[in-house]
Amino acid sequence: MATKPQGIEALVTEALRKALAGVRVEVRLALHSSGCELQPEVEVAFPAGTSSRQRNTALLLLAARVELLTPPHEHWLAASEVLDDGNRGRVYLVLLGVGGPRPAREEAERGLQVLRNALR
Repeated sequence: MATKPQGIEALVTEALRKALAGVRVEVRLALHSSGCELQPEVEVAFPAGTSSRQRNTALLLLAARVELLTPPHEHWLAASEVLDDGNRGRVYLVLLGVGGPRPAREEAERGLQVLRNALR
């Protein structure tokens, strides 16, 4: 019998698989808006005709899966936003850094791996 956390993860994983069917995703390290640090992100391009509710649900499910896969010792938050044209969105990690205000490259790389795992 599955534990409660395993059941939640299985539910989110299946819902995410269905929500992302037919969309294009790109995982990358993007330059943060401050221009001085890298930010792991998944950009999602939705097909024309995708409703705002479907888009928002897919982004929130992806962010939830990232949170579920994040090890307890990591210091980041998963966030999502809709991009300018409304047919694209992104889930990104707000890296909080360890022992200082700037995240290390290693933290960004670990975050990138969690994003990739969330899409499997």
